[in-house]
Amino acid sequence: MNITFIGVGAIGTLWATQLVQAGHRVQVITRAGTEVCRQLVLDSHTVTVPANQPQAITDCDLLMVCTKAYDVMHALQPLIEQLHPDTIIVLMHNGMGPHAQIKTLVSPSQPLLLATTSHGVFSPSQGSYQHTGHGETYIGAANQAGQQCAFVAEVLDHALSPVYWHEAIIHQLWHKLAVNCVINPLTAIHQVNNGALLSADYQDTIQLLCQELARVMQADGLATHAEQLKTQALAVARATANNYSSMNRDCYHGRKTELEQITGYLLARAAHHQIKVPTHQALYDAVKQREVQKG
Repeated sequence: MNITFIGVGAIGTLWATQLVQAGHRVQVITRAGTEVCRQLVLDSHTVTVPANQPQAITDCDLLMVCTKAYDVMHALQPLIEQLHPDTIIVLMHNGMGPHAQIKTLVSPSQPLLLATTSHGVFSPSQGSYQHTGHGETYIGAANQAGQQCAFVAEVLDHALSPVYWHEAIIHQLWHKLAVNCVINPLTAIHQVNNGALLSADYQDTIQLLCQELARVMQADGLATHAEQLKTQALAVARATANNYSSMNRDCYHGRKTELEQITGYLLARAAHHQIKVPTHQALYDAVKQREVQKG
């Protein structure tokens, strides 16, 4: 397949390199748009792929959008009219919300898929990445046209397994969001690694966060409960104990965070259902305050 990537940070680099090794023709669109090739470095192995070629958009079969969540709309909007009507768009990013914006941009006949992955990728230096934790990936349709594209799961699975087609991908994304709503703000505010959240100091707060999450998720049609969400969040914290969350690193380096697409999305859904989520609101405000101070 002809596969084009927008966004070759940690997750984009992981998938682009694996798809090259699986025999696909991979190109990238970079932020500056001036490079003619890009070196992708994963686990000390370098793959060189074409960059910013005119046919990268017009001729691609699969468009993988792996930018930061807040960049999805900005990155994709100028390219929509250049896409072939059959090109399959895959959004793979943290948080939720951008898919609703993109659905308003694309034709109903343009296949739109959403994906989420639990692979761990670490950047020891600028432009270099290490695959630090093997995970799993779920992908599913965001619109009617996308429901005909389950074969994409097989394409991705061949490159980096396991990949599962999920008939209700929004539910899977909600569960990933729930974990992120617990881990990311806490580790960002306190500047600790994920494993620190296993200590007794954080358990009462995590319990409150999960109770509030469960109420909103139930109102959104998901069958879940606070203890299940807490178990999931602590399992991820345990499995990634030595890792720092993306929001932690963004705060540390004074960068913009994906707070709006993580906790912000939860707050919006809570407001829609008129559900109070004071613990999440407090974390949101605290991270926002850090962003303002750094900014």
